[in-house]
Amino acid sequence: MKASKLFFSVVSITILVCGLLSTQSIAREKGSYNSSLDKNGIDGSELAMAAPPLYELELTSLSGEIFINPTYTGKINSIRTLNRNELLGEKVEIETRTLTDNWKKLIVPSSLSGAFGLVISGKNGIIKITLPQEASPSFGSGNLKSISDLFIEFGSLHATFSFPAQNILEPSKFEVGILNNSDNSFINGDIIALKNNQAAVTFQNLPSTVVNKEGLIRVSLRKSDGTFINSDIPAWGYNIIVSETDTGVAAPITAEIFGLQDNEEIRFSFISLRGQIINPSMKTLRVGEINKGVEVSTITTKIEGPQPITVTVKRLSN
Repeated sequence: MKASKLFFSVVSITILVCGLLSTQSIAREKGSYNSSLDKNGIDGSELAMAAPPLYELELTSLSGEIFINPTYTGKINSIRTLNRNELLGEKVEIETRTLTDNWKKLIVPSSLSGAFGLVISGKNGIIKITLPQEASPSFGSGNLKSISDLFIEFGSLHATFSFPAQNILEPSKFEVGILNNSDNSFINGDIIALKNNQAAVTFQNLPSTVVNKEGLIRVSLRKSDGTFINSDIPAWGYNIIVSETDTGVAAPITAEIFGLQDNEEIRFSFISLRGQIINPSMKTLRVGEINKGVEVSTITTKIEGPQPITVTVKRLSN
């Protein structure tokens, strides 16, 4: 989103701290897992049936053939449309075929090309596919590009990459990886959905060393014929560190930023939940300061055990 003189790259996440105040796991507000399915217009009957994770992804087109990784849905029970207000529509009949590698091929008719999104509900999970909210240029060099900015949040990356159109017969033979510069090896991700020219992917446990000094990641897509498409794509990321402490005692919150220059500014906005005091709730620091260990905020909690910390991170650039 744009302001008068600033461009904001925004990432909003909720982290879960365990034990007393030691970071353990992440749940993104808008990402691969989201338990608030009712916010997306899914009624109670489907909520009970599809309590497994919600996987959110973007494709630039909803018509034609869409290949779905069965790991993320299992048996598909229903498909519904979404409008631009993300309200759930009626069930739609879309021809679905199970391929020899068990992937699902959806043949979406052109009559649904005006829909803003599709919600594919399955036994093991729900895939919510939407069009990009804002038209933006593709990012990356070569034939493999990202359709949006890339953010790595606590090792998690969710992205859609475009590539020259392919004839897809065995989608399971497509693979995606990101180069780890520390040992020159590739870290594999999962392809959730595939079109003839796009792949929606997810990565977990990415180290900061996947982003080089120029702020680029090397992404490699292996096609079903065994050939590769490689591209360097701009990316940045962060981690937030919460020190262990006793309840009722303020614990420092610090952060790590990678892929950005030291003079760039980052704004952190925290929301204190019940039983928590996060102070200050908002702070802006330069990347160089953050990476030297400057305290971002402190948290004091009355609650032992797992608890969420909600933070929005903005990159501010002139």
